[in-house]
Amino acid sequence: MAANAELQRVGLIGWRTGLANLLGKENRAWWASRRWLVQSLLWTVLINGTVALNLFSDADAETRLSVAIGQLFQVGALALPVGAILLAHAETVNERQLGVTEWLLSKPVSRAAYVLSKLLAHGFGVLVILVGMQGAIAYGLGWLATGVPFPLSPYLVGMAGLTVNTVFYLALTLMMGVLAANRRTLLGVSQGTLLGGSLVLYVPGTAMMATPRGLVNLLPVAVLGPPLPLSIWLPIGVTAILSVVCVAVALARFERLEF
Repeated sequence: MAANAELQRVGLIGWRTGLANLLGKENRAWWASRRWLVQSLLWTVLINGTVALNLFSDADAETRLSVAIGQLFQVGALALPVGAILLAHAETVNERQLGVTEWLLSKPVSRAAYVLSKLLAHGFGVLVILVGMQGAIAYGLGWLATGVPFPLSPYLVGMAGLTVNTVFYLALTLMMGVLAANRRTLLGVSQGTLLGGSLVLYVPGTAMMATPRGLVNLLPVAVLGPPLPLSIWLPIGVTAILSVVCVAVALARFERLEF
């Protein structure tokens, strides 16, 4: 009888094989340990500490709120991708070096499921703690400090930009974890793209603003209301497309890796 057998066949086949089990493993690393608490406290201090300093200054309420919200989106567009890179950078490289990846793939696990489990689990953790939680706290702080809520529509546009921007660097990091054989190369490319990308802002023409790095300058302006040289949805859309490209490259390359 199947109930008395030591092993039972799993019904899933194809790219979903093993995905649920791998997601469970990755999610436990986030939510069944203190990682979520440590990261929540750390990023609340780093992001909303800056917001609070501006909100509880001596300026008038409108100025305090505008400066604080501008700081949130400018700092967040840089700091949150750094957090995503640091949290995800060792996920594939460490497992490959320790032989864990080879062992996992010897089980009924597809290669696509291996990559997607890391993207989905770490993407969820990063977006909940680094983006969603910090955005909600900042909005609440602004309302508390000034007695007036910031207009919700532009704020949500800014949060959409932060979300897409952070996901791009997470996807880029996971892609480099597949392409690179060592952590140094992975961090060099991921952080170099983020920090070195500021060079594109000095190239003439608004087209260069339609990049992930352009969001650092465009998001605060879009949220606070001054006219932009281009629609904020253009760099958000470009960044989303680049995220999909990074995931596609990671999946295609991982299928051909030899272990």
